[in-house]
Amino acid sequence: MRFGICASMREVAALKTIPFDYLEESVQRFLVPEAPRDVFLEQLQFARTLPVPVETANVFLPGDLALIATPTRPVDRSRIERYVQTALQRAAEAGIRLIVFGSGAARACPEGYAHNEALSQLGEYLERWNIWASRYGVELVLEPLRYEEANIFNTVSETGAFVASLNASHVRLLADTYHMACNGEAPETLIPVARNLAHVHVAEHAGRSAPGRHGEDLRPYFRALHQAGYDHRISIECNWDDFAVQVAPAFEALREQWEGSVHH
Repeated sequence: MRFGICASMREVAALKTIPFDYLEESVQRFLVPEAPRDVFLEQLQFARTLPVPVETANVFLPGDLALIATPTRPVDRSRIERYVQTALQRAAEAGIRLIVFGSGAARACPEGYAHNEALSQLGEYLERWNIWASRYGVELVLEPLRYEEANIFNTVSETGAFVASLNASHVRLLADTYHMACNGEAPETLIPVARNLAHVHVAEHAGRSAPGRHGEDLRPYFRALHQAGYDHRISIECNWDDFAVQVAPAFEALREQWEGSVHH
């Protein structure tokens, strides 16, 4: 299992010791898909000075890049295509293997528009993007978000079923323990979707805090992941009060709970 952190390169560069295996940066901050190439190359140069690799990236699409077209709301298809192609190409160049597709605002189903129509449009996008993703060797992982943050793709179960229905080998599923807890989704729901599960985010439910902060037991999720044979990556995605001080204890708590959840 590889353990990583969702943070900025600058924050990580400032740490005295690195208690994690990789960094999960932001697509918009690191790959800057709508900025000129030289801006990205500067970022890339900085990334190469870090003691750990940037292996994954989140915050895929900006909120103003709406995906769902309706009779009263057209979408900017050429901007979408350009953005996604550039993001995937730059990800490959940076050695990023996986991009998290949360982006609740961009993927939202517009008020009064049929949910199944929105789903079918999202499916078409993902099957199209899959062609580019496989070309660049990058996986797109769809992230179920809590009901407060998104009105489409909320539970691991429904999102897992959607991913399984696509003709898209490079579109996979993410599970986030925080969103699962907010939505009241049981840890065991991870087992049936295991085949498509490619990435995991963790945080405590209370205040979306770092593991160990309030002593929440994440082992039920980890037991389900062990049972499912999951062995890719787990990123801490949480709110920090003091990043530099809290990061080492958070990973200590995370590793301890992961090791402690193995069925003997």
